[in-house]
Amino acid sequence: MLASLLLGLLGSLGHCVGMCSAVVILFDRQPVFQNKFAWALAHAGRISTYTLLGLIFGAFGEALASLDKLQAALSILFALVAFYMASAFIGLSPSPELVFSSLTQRWGRAIRAFKIASLPTSYLLGLLWGLLPCGLVLTALVTAIASSSAVYGALTMLVFGVATVPSLFAVKWLANKTHSRIWSRGLAALVMMLFGFQFAMRGFASLGLVNHFMIGEVMLW
Repeated sequence: MLASLLLGLLGSLGHCVGMCSAVVILFDRQPVFQNKFAWALAHAGRISTYTLLGLIFGAFGEALASLDKLQAALSILFALVAFYMASAFIGLSPSPELVFSSLTQRWGRAIRAFKIASLPTSYLLGLLWGLLPCGLVLTALVTAIASSSAVYGALTMLVFGVATVPSLFAVKWLANKTHSRIWSRGLAALVMMLFGFQFAMRGFASLGLVNHFMIGEVMLW
């Protein structure tokens, strides 16, 4: 869960501020969002979606936990995803959002057509916000599936979602802080690289290529 917490805190500073600033501005034009409670409900809806996705992905990981070789292959695959995301954070690789550009455009059109007439509607809008195609969220879901538990997968995504809230509340201010976004992207990339290394070693250990590594009762890989 520490990886998800750091990914949410650091990744949101550099990634979400750029990715979601247009969403925040779009919401802000709606009269109901002059009420700060509407923003709280929207974020609650977004986090609810993340938690549900974490539950689903965690359950999938749990189902694969008994298949050692398949889980090893998935661990190595997830390591590659983590390394790619790390390079994308610092601009060495294309952003994964480019793959979902058409889906993102459709999502934007659907949101613009959505009529926000009440506070409960803002929660429903938040649920849809959680479905916005996002490379950072997909990376966080890697941690959920790696937890090999539906419960821990849900908790992992809950922690990630809560960790992104401060940056998204301060998105207008942070959008103008170029230096903050640069160092936060660098730190997020470092977290992802360490995370990817752990996944790769876990996969290699499951295949018998390296030894498992324990610190006390905790198995790092």
